[in-house]
Amino acid sequence: MPYTDKMLDYLYKNGIHTAVFSNLGWSGEALTERFARLLPNNKFEFVITSSDYMYRKPSRVLFDIALNKAGLASDKVWYCGDSVTADIEGAYGAGIFPVLYEGETRDDINPYSGQNDGIKVCFDYLHIHDWRELIAVLEKFI
Repeated sequence: MPYTDKMLDYLYKNGIHTAVFSNLGWSGEALTERFARLLPNNKFEFVITSSDYMYRKPSRVLFDIALNKAGLASDKVWYCGDSVTADIEGAYGAGIFPVLYEGETRDDINPYSGQNDGIKVCFDYLHIHDWRELIAVLEKFI
């Protein structure tokens, strides 16, 4: 995804903690190895997947596991994801501020293109299409 490195550098420079939890069928260890190849400068505090814990987002259990690992209260956390159902509704249900990332990609190479079409959300969340948008929003708080 374009500007991922820039966004992560911004977060690290400003002391903002990062972690990953995903619905992938791979283990957190396998995903960590992939991140090491694709984002060698990442400083994720932890990486977990659904297969590690047998729960899938939007289950609150997976969000609570992540909060426990991070040692943070839900009202101090923002969660970024690309699925309204799994990520945005899941984060909101766990008391975490949701951020929907729908990056610009070619539809023919993005198997998830259109996954959020027609889904209505009745609560506050941030909707971005570029990681630089997240940086601009965070600048208002720092």
